[in-house]
Amino acid sequence: MAKQELTLEQKQTQRLALEQQRMLGQMLEKNDAEMTEFIDNKVNEIQALEKKSDEDDEMGGGEHDRDTRSSDNDASGDMVGADNGDDDTMAWYRYFANNRSTDDEYHGPTAVSEMTMQEALLDQLREMELDETQQVIAQTIVGNLEDNGYLRRSAAEIADDVTFNDGYYVDAHQVEEMIGVVQSLDPAGIAARDVRECILLQLQRKPQSEQVKIATTIIDKYFDELAAMRLDTIARKMGLDKKTVEDVVKHHIRRGINPYPGNAFTSRADTIQQVTPDFDVELDDETERLTVTLRNNIPALQISESFALMNERYKRAGSELSIKEAKEKKQIQDAYQRANMFIELLKQRQETLFNTMSAIVKCQRDYFMSGDERDLKPLGQQQIADMIGKDVSVVSRAVNNKYVQLPWGVKSLRSFFSEGINGASRHEVYDDLKKLVDGENKAHPLSDDALCERLKAMGYQLERRTVAKYRDQLDIPSSTIRRKMAK
Repeated sequence: MAKQELTLEQKQTQRLALEQQRMLGQMLEKNDAEMTEFIDNKVNEIQALEKKSDEDDEMGGGEHDRDTRSSDNDASGDMVGADNGDDDTMAWYRYFANNRSTDDEYHGPTAVSEMTMQEALLDQLREMELDETQQVIAQTIVGNLEDNGYLRRSAAEIADDVTFNDGYYVDAHQVEEMIGVVQSLDPAGIAARDVRECILLQLQRKPQSEQVKIATTIIDKYFDELAAMRLDTIARKMGLDKKTVEDVVKHHIRRGINPYPGNAFTSRADTIQQVTPDFDVELDDETERLTVTLRNNIPALQISESFALMNERYKRAGSELSIKEAKEKKQIQDAYQRANMFIELLKQRQETLFNTMSAIVKCQRDYFMSGDERDLKPLGQQQIADMIGKDVSVVSRAVNNKYVQLPWGVKSLRSFFSEGINGASRHEVYDDLKKLVDGENKAHPLSDDALCERLKAMGYQLERRTVAKYRDQLDIPSSTIRRKMAK
């Protein structure tokens, strides 16, 4: 009997842990405005949870300021206050998620505009040598992508759209061919039909080593076993030792793979929006010290006094309870536990956001000192994940739709990430590309092929279509148009 109770308790604990992870993931993805609405819903849903009032600040909660620290970690601040003293009945008001303080300012929204996933993909398609029908099919595929980058509609359905809406008679086979073309675009994993295909597409782009081949086989043939974490079964079927499988899963599947490639872009709904920056980064010119501040516009929470007192009363009560009292005790304890869990998750969210921004500032310190985008270094989300001790999926959620206020404007956290090009950032390539165009013979401007060769001579290993994409992003006309403009 004891063994059955232990098993039941383990299952309940596992379910609770999974629920906490799921909710924390949801909370990390939300910005301040979305979190405010989310918290309002939770306060209405969880009876033991309530917003902290100004009166509670006077009782002891208002001494906690916004979380503000310097980039070299020489100062710190608690985001959540909790008193676990001997007298729980008197400490209830100090058990809260302190996301605001009495001297906090409310920060209004700022207008920003960013390139969407669809715009980035269409830019790449325009650089490819496709006929008119292929372009229409590819553009229709891009238009059907979800914001996370997945393609959920079938090839037959897309073929019908192109045939009936655009007047080009095509079949599912032609659409499948163009899905493959779209899947060859950046970022890797785009237009996948499911997670398995998304991971396979990204593994195909990696340098092909023995471990990457093993990872590909695991995803291709043993995806269900991997989802259930039956690594012993995978190792046995592949004739490998478990340690090898564990290493491959850790380093080549769990790390360096983004299951939601579309999240690297702004969604179509948010292309031009009013945003409230989540962070401030300030520079002290005299000391050259950078200070990171996590803004706190979302309300502070606490467990209500009545539930705290009732929970304490039932904790001290004996086992001799009536059926009605036993039922009420369970309801009180459940509500208390849910409120407690939500407050703790809110604390984890704030800490994760702050640690993520601090790590970004540390990696991109030169940029935050100068404001010159040429000082941005190649940076991947995995690097930040390693620094803060989290999975890369956590970092992806933490930077999603988040912004930082800088002395020279508002920037998206995603803008600090970019692939490296021979050890240089994309912004350095932009700068050198612009210099080449500025210094060209205007009567005989450099073609994209010529620009590509010049950049290769400077150490950048780029394809012609990539150079054309960068030229478009810099609003530099083609060589043909530049030649006409010079006349």
